[in-house]
Amino acid sequence: MRRALLTAAAVSVAALALSGCAAGPSFTGSWVGTGENAPTLEITEDSAFNGSDGCNTMVGAGTVDAGTFDFGRFATTRKFCEGVDTWLSLAGTATVDGDTLTVVDRDGAELGTLTRAQD
Repeated sequence: MRRALLTAAAVSVAALALSGCAAGPSFTGSWVGTGENAPTLEITEDSAFNGSDGCNTMVGAGTVDAGTFDFGRFATTRKFCEGVDTWLSLAGTATVDGDTLTVVDRDGAELGTLTRAQD
């Protein structure tokens, strides 16, 4: 009986560990840039997002596939803001490594990074 319980517990722990790996990185949460007029991004559990490139606002609904967040088509304002780097408004896809979100454009060129905001 004891051996069966230990075996069942070991199988449960292994299953939980593997399910965590299969889920991939989490894009959900708040992401922030650095400096004055820093970009911000909020991604919800259903992959909807809203944010700001430090000047323009953006809103849309992305998708997650194979560890990549695809921004898809999204709405953004197009104001001119002197001295503001509006790179986030050119987002195509993003990946997560730890607490860093790396954003690339549709051609795969890296645009910039955001850091997961601490609650």
